[in-house]
Amino acid sequence: MHVDMDAFFAAFEMRNCPHLKDKPVIVGGLPGHRSVASTCSYEARKYGVHSGMPITQALKLCPNAVLIPGTMRGYVYTSALLQKIFSNYSPIVEPFSVDEAFLDITGCHRIFGTVENLVREMKREIKEK
Repeated sequence: MHVDMDAFFAAFEMRNCPHLKDKPVIVGGLPGHRSVASTCSYEARKYGVHSGMPITQALKLCPNAVLIPGTMRGYVYTSALLQKIFSNYSPIVEPFSVDEAFLDITGCHRIFGTVENLVREMKREIKEK
């Protein structure tokens, strides 16, 4: 099973700074430094902003966006916590990137019933922690 923590950097920032909830958040470099958006919140996506877009273009599309340079140390730490959570649901976890992993869920139905139950329980644990 492929797990992708969509908008991971933006979600991390919004979880750590609750005042950013429901605001258009762009994680990326500073304008004027030929920077691109690493990711953005769903609120910013409504304006047409997407990953890999030059920051200057993203800010033209969404001038009220909150621009955050990013917290790589925090992302790596949180990724390690997520990998531990994933290992509660599969004996074989292959990290693919800081926000993605592959889990071998062969036989996991014996514990969790359906894949849907496994996913529901995993999401609950992630939100809880």
